[in-house]
Amino acid sequence: FHMAAVASPAEFTFPAFYSLPPFFTLQPNRTVQAKQLSLWKQLTLDYCAHSRTFLLDITEIGGESIFKNSKLQRQLSADGRRLLAEKLVADGAGVWCQTDSKAGHQRLLVLWRPVAEWASSILKWAEDTGRIGSVETVFNLIEGSDTEDEIFHGIPRELMKLALQDLERKQRAAIFHSTTGSEGVKFLPG
Repeated sequence: FHMAAVASPAEFTFPAFYSLPPFFTLQPNRTVQAKQLSLWKQLTLDYCAHSRTFLLDITEIGGESIFKNSKLQRQLSADGRRLLAEKLVADGAGVWCQTDSKAGHQRLLVLWRPVAEWASSILKWAEDTGRIGSVETVFNLIEGSDTEDEIFHGIPRELMKLALQDLERKQRAAIFHSTTGSEGVKFLPG
């Protein structure tokens, strides 16, 4: 996986099993493999939360990836990365962002916080800052100076859209698209 991180990770403490060479080899026994993928899933979520990593490119490993242990000279195979991505999606902890018809799924949005939690953070900000009834652009929510201290500041557009769609389903937001291609949202009273 190639990881697109918003912030550079501080020292991340890897679990003890990360030092075991078999952890990086996809296990043939289905029961053992299921446990292995569960461990990889939790490690991925923990690491991504720690480093504020949102997007994984499953076609690349990347230089400083959690899927490559330089001390052991081991890395999770392409098949292992694909199975892990499929598990993240199946368990609701990942969403495919981009599909290339020739290569299949490539970019995975890692949901180290549930979409509903992101949506709640955005709605709380709108309530706390008196923006219920006002219109905000998606760009300003992600990049604007008014949201700099918020946990959702700087999140990928794909994640913001999922959170706003969650608010729309709950009838707390209305999403619209302008003729210029920009997207906006109106926060609605509860």
